[in-house]
Amino acid sequence: MRRLTCLSLLLFAACATDPGASEEASDDKGDRGGPTGRFTEVDPSHSSKAFRTYIGKALDVLAADDSELAQLTLKSIAAGYVRLDELVDLTCADFERVRADLPDAGLAPTDFAHLHDRSSPIKAAIENELDGYMWSNRIYVSRGQTAKRLAATLIHETNHVVNRSEVGYYDDLPTSAFIHEYRAFYLEAQFDPAEYEGIDLVDYVITNYELDRSKIHAAVLAHPVTEQLLPTAAAWKKRRPLSDVETVPAVCR
Repeated sequence: MRRLTCLSLLLFAACATDPGASEEASDDKGDRGGPTGRFTEVDPSHSSKAFRTYIGKALDVLAADDSELAQLTLKSIAAGYVRLDELVDLTCADFERVRADLPDAGLAPTDFAHLHDRSSPIKAAIENELDGYMWSNRIYVSRGQTAKRLAATLIHETNHVVNRSEVGYYDDLPTSAFIHEYRAFYLEAQFDPAEYEGIDLVDYVITNYELDRSKIHAAVLAHPVTEQLLPTAAAWKKRRPLSDVETVPAVCR
């Protein structure tokens, strides 16, 4: 289960990890390689064979699942509607957003320059808290997740992207936050039901995101599943992430 501690667009760290996926092999350092053809990286200049293999295993899990959800997520990733990377490859602007969402981590603007340091405590501080993060069409994931849970993380975050959650999330708090998180967790539970067996997702989202139930619209609580559920071609045609206009924090200019 995840440790969910605050309201944000973050998918907080899970307990299920893959011990063999957390570190690159020593001969993999500095590998830049080429695109896999299966996904597009946010920052290909910091690519590595280990990371491409790590993502590839999760894509294999999606490919082996014949559900419409898994197949459409896989196609969305392959088409480049979303771009993937690890948390150490956050853009400066995205690092600032993560920093704001994790006030207890004690991160400073100057820490961005040390994300790629060997055994970076900045990397550890972020990955100890997060499984995934999205902004616009960029999805960042932590190392060390099992292939199944990483596949679920990709489903969760792709749903945020297709719904442009970084905008809609804050429209009508706490109802809007509940809608966006419930939808993403609902899809996770469809893909990996064992992870959420016996869990009331309404209570789960409200409790773990510290939302005030009394301020969430009653109609939403009664019928919490809302569109857009699937990342269909029609949904992406409407979404058009490449048209997103973003604000760059002053520290990153």
